[in-house]
Amino acid sequence: MSAPPAINLLTVSIVLFHSPLAQLRDLIDSLIHSLSGAAVYNVQCVLVDHSLDPRYADQCRAVLAEYGACEQIEFELLAPSKNHGYGAGHNLAMASLDGTFHLILNPDVALSPRAISVALETMGAHPDCVLLAPVGSGFDGTSLYLAKAFPSVWVLALRAFAPLWLRRRSRAVARYELRDQPNEIMRPVPLVSGCCMWVRRAVYDEVGGFDDSYFLYFEDFDLSMRMARHGAVVEHRELTIIHHGGKASRKGGRHLLWFVVSAARFFNRWGWRWLG
Repeated sequence: MSAPPAINLLTVSIVLFHSPLAQLRDLIDSLIHSLSGAAVYNVQCVLVDHSLDPRYADQCRAVLAEYGACEQIEFELLAPSKNHGYGAGHNLAMASLDGTFHLILNPDVALSPRAISVALETMGAHPDCVLLAPVGSGFDGTSLYLAKAFPSVWVLALRAFAPLWLRRRSRAVARYELRDQPNEIMRPVPLVSGCCMWVRRAVYDEVGGFDDSYFLYFEDFDLSMRMARHGAVVEHRELTIIHHGGKASRKGGRHLLWFVVSAARFFNRWGWRWLG
């Protein structure tokens, strides 16, 4: 049986950096399952491998070859000679893609079975929605609070270095994680996480996509701020994912340096907030 004609609604990009292949398989399996539930076919997905390791790139190609017979989605792997950063990787992937909506993903994410159908229905029914975010949890069920309020230096320091009991009791952290806001099915949010976001492609292109000057961290917040000038940035509680991700302070000194540099760039552009 031949696949239905292409809908040209959705494209996908994933940026890799020595990502565990088991996680990549989990992501692809969840992506295909969610596409099947939404009855969406002929989706193009471009992966950008920033490992700069030909052996790893070959391993990724072997994983993608396992899905060669899939009717829902076609994969392509790009392996540039230089790592220009997370946002730049997605910009590179999207340069060869053309669709109404685009899904930006980390490789350590797993989509729920209804994620794509909920996302496409929501963005189709709400033309003012330019950026759509899921509700996330860890693999242990812990809430991750992916959507955020505008940060302060104080709250970023608390989340990075304070013990768990203090973070849970801090009103500043609760406000930053929007835990003090009503849990509506759909709610406007100031900032969303780049681990998983749906963008209206025309608006993404209009604002220039991710700012390549952010190597890692805060490129998603910067994009949220710029896209919010053109429409609504929304979190949908029935749009759910599981995310393996961790904080920069737990990934070593290099990640902490990237975090600090990107935070300074973000605050310089959008205004410094020290407390609150």
